[in-house]
Amino acid sequence: MNVNIETPSALRRKLTIELEAREINSELDRSYNELRRSVQLRGFRPGHAPRPLLERFFGDQVRGDVIQKLIKEYTGKALEEHALTPIVQPEIVTEESDLKKAQLRFSAIFDLKPEIVVKDYQDLKVQQPTVAVAEDEVALALERLRERHGTLKKVEGRSIVADGDFIVASFEAFDDGKPVTETKFEDRIVRVNPGEPAHGLDEILRGAATGVEIRRERSYPADYFEKEVAGKTVEWRATVKDIYERVLPALDDEFAKDQGEFQNLDELRAAIRKDLEAHAHQQAEQRARQGLIDLIIERNPIELPESLVAREQRTLEAETANALEAAGIPHEAAHQRATENPDETKGRAEKRARSALIVDAIAGQENVEVSDDEVAERVGAIVTRSAGKQREQVAEFYRSEENREALKQVMRREKTLDLLMQRAQGETPAQVPPSAEASAAGEPDAS
Repeated sequence: MNVNIETPSALRRKLTIELEAREINSELDRSYNELRRSVQLRGFRPGHAPRPLLERFFGDQVRGDVIQKLIKEYTGKALEEHALTPIVQPEIVTEESDLKKAQLRFSAIFDLKPEIVVKDYQDLKVQQPTVAVAEDEVALALERLRERHGTLKKVEGRSIVADGDFIVASFEAFDDGKPVTETKFEDRIVRVNPGEPAHGLDEILRGAATGVEIRRERSYPADYFEKEVAGKTVEWRATVKDIYERVLPALDDEFAKDQGEFQNLDELRAAIRKDLEAHAHQQAEQRARQGLIDLIIERNPIELPESLVAREQRTLEAETANALEAAGIPHEAAHQRATENPDETKGRAEKRARSALIVDAIAGQENVEVSDDEVAERVGAIVTRSAGKQREQVAEFYRSEENREALKQVMRREKTLDLLMQRAQGETPAQVPPSAEASAAGEPDAS
């Protein structure tokens, strides 16, 4: 193996790796010998098929598998030999891969973790967050709870759709008389409220009469999230079949008893206030933590690895897309919307990456560690909170060593932020056990 190292920037490295013929042929021999033992060709005893015949039938597959294996194996060897640890998995570029001529050359491009010594963070002060929940917030939460337990009742004596109605309707969009893909819905239940049906359908359906087809035009901007109607003026054709109204339960002691272990409405109201206060306190604490990290970042400017920022940007886009899908937006449209503001997302990714690097560096300086027992306890809590089939999926996810290590890193950051907040708020932080100090061995990757 011949390795050439280039340094495009302070953190970026490019390894160009070229394998020798004997290294390639050795792996090809091993792969064909293994294949010979596992396949049976007509006319040959098991394990005795000639190499030329195996190459004729399976050559492309074997060479492809061997290339992938050699790239992974020798990338790892080159990194270990030169004591290089990528902060994110290297980007591999294959430059030459003709195994028939025993030639394989490729590049591994990656960033190193910056060496960070965080300064001037011990004297920062943050006030204890104070939260207050107004009575109207409790009333609004109670009203939302009533709405979740409401029932639909068919409206009698009225045939015109009004704001707030729930309707059963069929509708479809047409562009120049032709149906628009993925806009046809039959007997769909929608609420006629601004922003609730997609595509501004509340404007189309408001004032419609049951049993009568309506045809109304609506224009959409060029950057509209649903590409089928983006930049077009389409005609919606809709027929309302039935109108329903939501009937809410009375807000009384009986309603409170139906929500669980509450004897009366006052107990339910008190429990809701407690939950709102806990949520408000959690949000205030998160803002205080981020404010503290922002102050530390101001005092400690660092260079960010490009690949780390790129990975964080992909993660943020995926999180946004998943949230949009959960809100009912179609998969393709959700992913399109999640990637339509790359500059804004990149800015958030840089902030997230910078925060992670700073916190990891402080964790190393403060000898903050998370034990395997702590990880096991957290995994147990996560699995317990899961329900049904999801519980086994979650348990299987955390059987992976890689996923448990990622969780350990998250927990280490949490513990570090707890330590910083205790100091900043004038509390006495818990002492790090001597065993943890003795076992601390520098900073882990921030990836």
